[in-house]
Amino acid sequence: MKKTLLIALVLLLTSGMVIAQQNGGPEGFQGGKGNMANNYRGNRGNPVDRMTEHLGLDEAQAAEIALIFEENQAMREEERERCRAMSEELRENTHLQILEVLTTEQQALFEEQRQQREQMKQAMDEARADRGFGGGRGTGDCNG
Repeated sequence: MKKTLLIALVLLLTSGMVIAQQNGGPEGFQGGKGNMANNYRGNRGNPVDRMTEHLGLDEAQAAEIALIFEENQAMREEERERCRAMSEELRENTHLQILEVLTTEQQALFEEQRQQREQMKQAMDEARADRGFGGGRGTGDCNG
């Protein structure tokens, strides 16, 4: 009897988890986002296709919206590059200001530490690339 009850309980919990995942969690049961909640977790797919499906866009609307996405993506890339350049300039200015305060011996130690940090960063970036993660983090851009 206990074994049968335990098996039934495990099956009930398992099926409940499967249904919750298919419906996107608790919100899915209440007319919430359903699986669309997953769209914000990296598995987003093509936004124009999703909009076409959900909003019933015609071909002209889909093409116009695709163009809007492309133009905005280009602007985001330009902004990222501008932020990277500004961050690099700020880092260099900070470095120069610090060097002005330090003695010659301290400057040598400071430069040595800076080189060690740069070598460590390069090694980490290479390790990430070897594992397939890329080196996008820590690049000093505004977005991340």
